[in-house]
Amino acid sequence: MKGWWRMSRVDKRKTKGHGCLGFTFTLTVLLAALFVVLFFTTNLFGGIKKQIYGVFYPRNYSEQVSCYAAEFNVDEPLVYAVIRTESGFREDVESYAGAIGLMQLMPSTFDWLQEKLEGDVIYTTDSLKTADVNIRYGTYFLALLLDRYDGNLSTACAAYNAGTTTVDGWLGDTRYSADGRTLSVIPYAETEQYIRRIEKAEQMYRELYYN
Repeated sequence: MKGWWRMSRVDKRKTKGHGCLGFTFTLTVLLAALFVVLFFTTNLFGGIKKQIYGVFYPRNYSEQVSCYAAEFNVDEPLVYAVIRTESGFREDVESYAGAIGLMQLMPSTFDWLQEKLEGDVIYTTDSLKTADVNIRYGTYFLALLLDRYDGNLSTACAAYNAGTTTVDGWLGDTRYSADGRTLSVIPYAETEQYIRRIEKAEQMYRELYYN
């Protein structure tokens, strides 16, 4: 009997933590359920949803985006979408192809944009790592593309990714465009995915902050 009593005490000590673990598990499940209820029953992007989505769709550099979107008549959600997709809001990032900065402009494109806007090249390539310069010329580039392609967002974004020469070639090919103005097929998988990412991000920014 004495040994049994000792054994019972040992068994109880061994199983003592199980109740605590069960309580913790139950509490976690209840909190998770509460979170799900709150998340899916609040407004589309209201309250807690907006805070969560805001982490993934930030509005860094809002002063520059607001200023240059207004200057070149480009919607702010589109500028944010391009920055998020191109660089993830990293100023000094450089692609393997040589595109630089927040909106990933190529140095040759940057020089061309300067000549078109300023009449001369006034900035060095390193200036593309500066948020103010990069966003201004990136937004100006978007404005030119939107104007070139009659405001068609998908076509303008395709040109931002693949280049105007490539996109103009697609528009002139009946396999990819029936009317010579809009693209029904995107031959490059990378460009097709890029357009989808831009359009999704643009819609998210619009619904989060501009409705």
